[in-house]
Amino acid sequence: MESSFNIEQDQIQLNKQLWYHFYPGLAILITYIIISPYLIEWGYPGLTALLFVELLVLGPIGITHLWSHGKHLNGKPSLKNVIAYTDKLSWKQYLMWTLVGILACTIVYIPLYPLGLFLKDSIFNWLPEWYFDPGYGTSDMDLIAKVFLAAIVIDGIVGPVVEELFFRGYLLPRMAYLKKWAPIVNGLLFGLYHFWQPHNYLAIIGIGIVISFIVWKKKNVYLGMLIHCILNILGALSGFLAANAGEVILR
Repeated sequence: MESSFNIEQDQIQLNKQLWYHFYPGLAILITYIIISPYLIEWGYPGLTALLFVELLVLGPIGITHLWSHGKHLNGKPSLKNVIAYTDKLSWKQYLMWTLVGILACTIVYIPLYPLGLFLKDSIFNWLPEWYFDPGYGTSDMDLIAKVFLAAIVIDGIVGPVVEELFFRGYLLPRMAYLKKWAPIVNGLLFGLYHFWQPHNYLAIIGIGIVISFIVWKKKNVYLGMLIHCILNILGALSGFLAANAGEVILR
């Protein structure tokens, strides 16, 4: 995907940036709201719906949009000239910046997670319980554990890879006109795109800004993928281990 293509010639202005950041989230939210009651009624835990939309909505929308832009640039569906920020790094830089990113995201997340729970109970308590409880809809802890096991792959790899390609590999380089504000705006919009987690906006925005800044600074989207995948895998793994112990971690 490396190219001499000048990304400065393919900038996306802020009004389109807003739409491109938000329309996948709107599609995810609508599908999530529609299918969740049915899956819960059939005895599946609430997390199942989110995994479905990551596979059936986020993945197809993200890849189709990227291929479509590639067709506009290259005359055929392709990622050539679409994914920027692919500068080469040494394995030491990958290791260092991945660890820095995970540490920074953890420092941001730890104090904001309980705040999210507070907002859930005080401001967003009108939302259905399956918005917050990944095990809602069943008492079968073995089934919940299996869903978290699937989440290690779907939410831990598939979702983050598509999101990083779309938000940090495609959209972030195309707001270069914002200069040093680009990673901040990108991280903010990435956080707000998570319409299905409004109580966690502050935490997701904070994490989004950290990842966007690292990708922007090193001009390497693969760092974003590594950080994002590792964080999500750890989250899904902790949910799996908790379910095996008979507990469910609220999101």
